[in-house]
Amino acid sequence: MRGNGKPLAGYLEREKDPNDGRVVRLKPTLKAEQGMALIENAWAEIFADALATLSEEQRTALVASVPALEALGGALKERRTR
Repeated sequence: MRGNGKPLAGYLEREKDPNDGRVVRLKPTLKAEQGMALIENAWAEIFADALATLSEEQRTALVASVPALEALGGALKERRTR
């Protein structure tokens, strides 16, 4: 997108749909993907630090809850794509 003062300028690029000239798709640019990776890495570090403060018993409880959390994530993803 052009650098016209819009907040997403430089983070999205337009791509015409090859099958429908009326449709324009927005894709993240390399700059946007790099920014997202920085954010994900920061959150991973915060998560790891917080996880390290838990007791062994609490970490064991978290591991036991993984199947339920995965099911919840799947249910949320399914609703998002409806």
